[in-house]
Amino acid sequence: MMFVRYMLLWSICFLIASCQEEEREFINPDTVDTIPQTSLLSTLLKNVVTHDGSFDDRVDGGNCYSINLPYDIVLNGHQYRIDSPEDYTQISYKDKVSIVFPITITFYNYKEQLVDDQKTLDRIATNCSTTDDDIECVDFVYPMSFSVFYPATNTFETVEILHDQQVYTFMDVLEEDVAIAIQYPIALQLHTGVQTKAAHNTDLLNGILKHGMSCDEND
Repeated sequence: MMFVRYMLLWSICFLIASCQEEEREFINPDTVDTIPQTSLLSTLLKNVVTHDGSFDDRVDGGNCYSINLPYDIVLNGHQYRIDSPEDYTQISYKDKVSIVFPITITFYNYKEQLVDDQKTLDRIATNCSTTDDDIECVDFVYPMSFSVFYPATNTFETVEILHDQQVYTFMDVLEEDVAIAIQYPIALQLHTGVQTKAAHNTDLLNGILKHGMSCDEND
């Protein structure tokens, strides 16, 4: 009877150890298409989802931020409400435009700041680079998901993404030892309205490199 109990206990321990070994093999990050945080693809991913602040430059004068809608301007002596990006098409650089403060602006990294006057806004605009890294000719089609591997606990997590800000924030706060992988396939929306699909990292990298600079950006 004692021998039977011993064999049963040994079998249970062997089964647990085998399951743990299978789990370690299953979540080995080397078996998936991970994206190193220092890679070109990682940089391009953030460039695609960086907040584009150039579409309202004819009003705010800075490409590294945009003014949150809605807000008011005085255009050639008359006050108007800016409700959508399409409203900027009615404004030329020859028009006399002044902003009705206070306003809230959003930077390239989606952080916001309240601005009370033109002098403060001019100072912020001066600190913007003359060129920016955001890629405006390509967009991701959502939803998309990332697999995240945590080496400290040897576990995976799936993170579903619904918009650009989530991608930027997600990648911006990753710890150095955390590995990420996109759950393919995903689709890219080109500025022409056409969609193209990517099945793995090389597809995605080539797609961004090919189409990322294929349009006239608003910078």
